[in-house]
Amino acid sequence: MTKILVVSDTHGKNSYMHDAIALEHPFDMLIHCGDVEGNLYSILGPDPGYEFHAVRGNCDYSGYPDRLILTVEDKRILVVHGHEHAVRYSNDALFRAASQSSADVILFGHSHMPEIEERYGILAVNPGSLAKPRQQTRRRTYAILTITEGSFPRADIKELPPSVWDV
Repeated sequence: MTKILVVSDTHGKNSYMHDAIALEHPFDMLIHCGDVEGNLYSILGPDPGYEFHAVRGNCDYSGYPDRLILTVEDKRILVVHGHEHAVRYSNDALFRAASQSSADVILFGHSHMPEIEERYGILAVNPGSLAKPRQQTRRRTYAILTITEGSFPRADIKELPPSVWDV
């Protein structure tokens, strides 16, 4: 079993990412779905004790790929930011991209709205935003993706507790 912390749209507010890391530790991997607005290697340190990956968001200007394909256990994971897939309007382009990449999971951000959707046997997960949430509750959210070989992936949206929100 592999436990993955999925975050997005931190926009340089790294303390919230560190809060999520502290709450969920131990985990095997951290995936950032873009708009880091900083160097993840510098933010997490040279050896944080877990693997980490990030893609470029529309507010990131260099240093990250536009998309990643990772294989975890027996699942292919496609990671994109979402701004090139019109995710504020529909997830159709995401599911097409996942299907074209033979992905079992697609992780994305950009809308700052947490969501989990399954179509065609593909799991799509947007962890929301730790820095600038846009859903009605305005909660700072992230996701936990659990991959177990031979099973359908599982994702849960989690919230930072109110004690760590800024007022």
